[in-house]
Amino acid sequence: MGGGALGQYVGMDSSPGTHANTVSGDVYGRLLQARDIHSVTINAGERPAPPPGADVVLDPPRPATAVRGREELVGALLAEMRAGAAVPHVLTGPGGFGKTTVAAELAVRARAEGRTVFWVRPDSVAASMIEVAVELGGSRREAEEVRTTRHLAMRWVWRHLDGAPRPWLLVIDNADRPEELDPGNRPGDQLGWMRASPGGFVVVTTRVDDPAQWAPARIHRVEALESGAAVSALTDHAALEGTAGAGELAERLGRVPLALSLAGRILATHRVLFPDARALLAHLEEGVDRLDELAAPFVTGPDADRRLLSGVWDLSLRLVAEREPYAEPLSQVLAVLGPNAVPVPLRRLPVAVLAAGPLEGLDVVGLARAVNALLVHGLVTLGEHGGETALRMHPLVAETIRAGIADGAVADIALGLLEHQGGHDLSLESAAFHELWDVLVRLHGPEHPAALVALAHGLRMHMRLNPGDEAVPPLEELARQAAGLLGATHPDTLLIRHFHGDALRAAQRIEDAEEVYRSVLGDREAVLGPRHPATLSTRHQVALQVLLRGDRDTAEREFLAVWEAYAGDETDRTAITALENLSYIRMLRGDFDAAEQGFARVRAARAGTLGERHPHTIDADYYLARNAAERGDHARAAALFDAVAAARAGIMGGEHPQTLLAKEHAARARETVNNRRGGRTRSE
Repeated sequence: MGGGALGQYVGMDSSPGTHANTVSGDVYGRLLQARDIHSVTINAGERPAPPPGADVVLDPPRPATAVRGREELVGALLAEMRAGAAVPHVLTGPGGFGKTTVAAELAVRARAEGRTVFWVRPDSVAASMIEVAVELGGSRREAEEVRTTRHLAMRWVWRHLDGAPRPWLLVIDNADRPEELDPGNRPGDQLGWMRASPGGFVVVTTRVDDPAQWAPARIHRVEALESGAAVSALTDHAALEGTAGAGELAERLGRVPLALSLAGRILATHRVLFPDARALLAHLEEGVDRLDELAAPFVTGPDADRRLLSGVWDLSLRLVAEREPYAEPLSQVLAVLGPNAVPVPLRRLPVAVLAAGPLEGLDVVGLARAVNALLVHGLVTLGEHGGETALRMHPLVAETIRAGIADGAVADIALGLLEHQGGHDLSLESAAFHELWDVLVRLHGPEHPAALVALAHGLRMHMRLNPGDEAVPPLEELARQAAGLLGATHPDTLLIRHFHGDALRAAQRIEDAEEVYRSVLGDREAVLGPRHPATLSTRHQVALQVLLRGDRDTAEREFLAVWEAYAGDETDRTAITALENLSYIRMLRGDFDAAEQGFARVRAARAGTLGERHPHTIDADYYLARNAAERGDHARAAALFDAVAAARAGIMGGEHPQTLLAKEHAARARETVNNRRGGRTRSE
């Protein structure tokens, strides 16, 4: 792994900044509430027991606790049921977000109003629906006659449902494979097991949030618990009036109802170990998978996998993988790139880098299909961030998926993606390198070269987000550790040593930084050769320290040597930053036309290779503004500095030193313009 552009940053006034990639609030809008469900029994009266495979009950599941934060949704469903809905209603949402709970609460209300309630589970929809008709008075002999002919069975069942003597509620729960409702048509065509009926009200719960499947059915994207409702749900399950730290624990669990349910039951069961929510919160610092470990003993039964965090999302991934085999490894990559709900722009998923390991053979169409499959099953959401299309994954989903990564090739893909656009999205990269390091440590141990490099990248990203000397000691120690494990001249050790030099430079310890860079340069020349990109990157950094010490002539010769080594290749970051620093020296010498041409060339190259919003592209705009100010064109300088300040504020934040520097220069340029105008007015 070479240093390349990852090991460089240029400029006299500018220093690395931060991208505002972090988000707050709910990722899926609002999250669904999940509750413990009591066991159910078949209530078939005097009728013969249904044949094997049928799964329909007259005694529907009951929520174990009060259903918090669902009053509006349940009320809307009740109103539709009472009015006689013209279409079925579909509750969609990711697995574990509590769609069943909403339906179960509706069933409780429906029974209280005198309705017959039928509850159909997946995998045996056809057999179960036939049993519904038998419950309504259909003869067992006719049921056996129509059972083998799907269309006859559907017509026979719906004739009995339409003509039922009293109103009913039919819930088809966990219809995560829509084809089970009608193998030959869309479920929304209402030609199969999901239909509107004058006899009652049909509700389907599903992970498949695909309007094209269900239209014209009314879709309800069951929304998130507000903070207060999440705390109430947690304390309900814990059987406590209140517990210290409940709010913090609810937020740590992303207000995901299934997680709140499990946490509450753990608190209720293990009060000696966890006297309050804070104690359980501390236990979860090592990973949310601890929740499953504690909850597993009391989550039993044939559907236990739907009631543990790992199982519920593993099931989602299995459902997705049935149609799109690339979706599962893609979800694992996204779980690394986008922890804590950090949005992952689609541009960070180039097929040329993605198509390796378990994603080998992926093309643009395959990527689109895999992303759509994850979207449909609620594992990611699609939106805009900073004017770009981006994917977000709920933090708890991402954490659970990362815990299941067992293939080191997934980590390799994530590292390749992070290096491919290194420095473009600093917050994303900082968080992603931390999670990548955690995955690599779990897979290979903390002394594995890949883990050391990921940690070094993460520390460097943190340094760029938080200018100062905080990153110097850990990078120095990491360089020492890598030298002991891999050898002082191993390419990965040299990269980490280079990053140590970056940290020293960012801390304004110029002489110390130059000493480290010169040491790395000598070793890279010996190991990699003088024209290797990593060697040229370090040579560039040595020249930058020389310039910062005030030796323009030596620095200019070194920058020119680096630029000429690339023979004018403007696609290489080291080459183009060497040209930028050459142009900066020309500006300092008063050759403003040559500096303008150089900065403009740098800007065009970066916009073409990195994009308009990349920090290095904005740096080029900053130096164009500096050159305008130095040559006396203060009006143009003020406008350019304003644009730079606005761009940096959007990427790094309004209070970042780089943003404040651009604002300061803009104000100074405007003041100069105003003073000159005032002087002309007085002289006139």
